[in-house]
Amino acid sequence: MIGLCSFLLFLFIIPLSDRMDSGLTDSPKQLKDYMKFHHINGVMLVNDKKDRSRPIIVPNKETSNKSQIVKTDQLFPIASLQKIMTGTAIYQLQNQKQLDWNTPLSKYFPQVPGSKSITIRELMNHTSGLINNARPSKPLKNQQEQIAYMLKYIKYDHIHTWDYQDVDYELLAAIISRLRNTTYNNYVQNNFAEPLRLRKIKDFPEVSQSEVPQPVVNNVNWHKVTVTTSSDFGAGNLFMSPNDYWKFVYDRILKDPKMINKYAHQAQHQEVAYFGGVYFKGNVIRADGSIPGYNCCFVANYKTKRMIMLFSNNINYFTLKIAADHILHDYMGVGLF
Repeated sequence: MIGLCSFLLFLFIIPLSDRMDSGLTDSPKQLKDYMKFHHINGVMLVNDKKDRSRPIIVPNKETSNKSQIVKTDQLFPIASLQKIMTGTAIYQLQNQKQLDWNTPLSKYFPQVPGSKSITIRELMNHTSGLINNARPSKPLKNQQEQIAYMLKYIKYDHIHTWDYQDVDYELLAAIISRLRNTTYNNYVQNNFAEPLRLRKIKDFPEVSQSEVPQPVVNNVNWHKVTVTTSSDFGAGNLFMSPNDYWKFVYDRILKDPKMINKYAHQAQHQEVAYFGGVYFKGNVIRADGSIPGYNCCFVANYKTKRMIMLFSNNINYFTLKIAADHILHDYMGVGLF
């Protein structure tokens, strides 16, 4: 009994970060074991101990079908992981004084219900009160169709509390396009892809089915994937390779402490600590991405630049959340979000 009490005392009183550091002798092997045990078909990327900017690739195959194997240099639908790219673009426009957190949505889209009482800040932290869960019957062809579809089905519930809605970031993408007099995707290419030398990043109409690992689940076809990505303008319309997404987060996000600190300051005053496309807890940021057949996430300590990413095509969102929580607890040493 005394021994059991001593163990529990150690378990709950010794800080998580201290326990974690002593247990990370071979994190790639531990991650591989986790993926195998939970039958996750996909790849994890984790920092190299000698060079934090270079990831170690941890693959796991749960299928012998070559078209279903996830590769780090192959396009993958990043879903809501794209939101931090849209949020970063808004931050750039704020630095250029083209807008600020208190700028009303009505300045750009007065036709949106409630737009006079909705600010850029509320779009960035999902407290706008706007709702749009509609999906088209076929893929939308271009940005013009995407914005028109979004505006047609948008609703306003007058309640400015936390509600995770893609439409917030769809509107932010449309604002970026309007302010810079170019398409949102051109902005991403010119301001992120080219400077960072991202070679594997495409908008959904540019992607052929053969360029993407096919979902292992049987109830997802390419039509469903393209319908979903085409209607998530600014919030999930892009396909990127895991390697390029790692490079974007590491080189553009983790190397900009000023931006992250501003985001953290905004997030700490919210019902849910979220701003600019990521959740915050202490020094850790996290984001999840999910569309039918594909799930991905990343967790990073923006002080130490330690990071882990997961890309899988055979798990559901619930399993993704469990995996992300495991990474948070067992590799980042923080409690659950």
